[in-house]
Amino acid sequence: MELAIKIILYILSGLLGLAVGSFLNVCIYRLPRGNFFSNARSFCPKCNTPIKPYDNIPLISYIILKGRCRACHEVISPRYPIIEALNMIMWIVNFAVFGISYITIIYDILISTLIVVAMVDIDVTEIPDSSIITIIILALLTFIPVFDMSWKSKLIGAFCISVPMLIFWIFGGMGLGDVKLYFALGLLFGWEKILIIFIFSMILGSIYGVGNIIYIRHKTNRTDNKSFDEIPCVEDSAKGSQEAEQDNLTSVDNANINNDIESADEQYERELEEKLDTGKAIPFGPFIVLATFITIYFGDMILNFYKSLIGM
Repeated sequence: MELAIKIILYILSGLLGLAVGSFLNVCIYRLPRGNFFSNARSFCPKCNTPIKPYDNIPLISYIILKGRCRACHEVISPRYPIIEALNMIMWIVNFAVFGISYITIIYDILISTLIVVAMVDIDVTEIPDSSIITIIILALLTFIPVFDMSWKSKLIGAFCISVPMLIFWIFGGMGLGDVKLYFALGLLFGWEKILIIFIFSMILGSIYGVGNIIYIRHKTNRTDNKSFDEIPCVEDSAKGSQEAEQDNLTSVDNANINNDIESADEQYERELEEKLDTGKAIPFGPFIVLATFITIYFGDMILNFYKSLIGM
């Protein structure tokens, strides 16, 4: 009997996580655009056709439609079902690790919020204030005695990392959203675990940064070599100048026509691509999120291991 109840609770956790995951996709898409409270139904971003309720079932609809819009048959980004499945899996893991408890609910909401934080930061290199406020509310709820968390540790945690990072932000070394995220997570976890989050986020960020530098240099070298091999001769340049000029005029005309019919949403997407195409905007939020996931499940183990090393 107990096993049957446990299986039912696992299934409920998964279904709720899946439903919330579908809602997260709405948050990720709408929050950066400032139309979160719009009454408009979900629609295909390619053809703007409203999505029917039976085509909006998490995971199932994507599989049935084979990853394409029913109206325009354009490919639907696989990120939508991935986020739904990820949130479902994380909620199931939370129930498996923490059981039926208040902390499970706190961590369910936290993980869903952090998924939004990571994806929005990847898309627009910004962290929504609404997500920060959500985490702060969760932190304040843990001040209730039932959670048995030291309020002194939590207050120290709120400032021990965020204040140095705020100074770092003043000199242009970090985004203000990352500073706010450290503050909110420190208030939730306390000073010991926010240190773990900070250390792991820096390690993950450094690994990505070094890998990104190597990739860019490799790509630049290949581009330079290709450009050298493809230098046109003088005759070809003179011969093709008139054709190139005509192509440029045609391209300008086509661009003007495209700009006239370009929707506001398409303009927004284009501006984001231009912003991120510089190669300079590297979102740090996802590394903080990954470090938080590590801390949620392995934080106590890491702390106990460290304390054993120093004889505490």
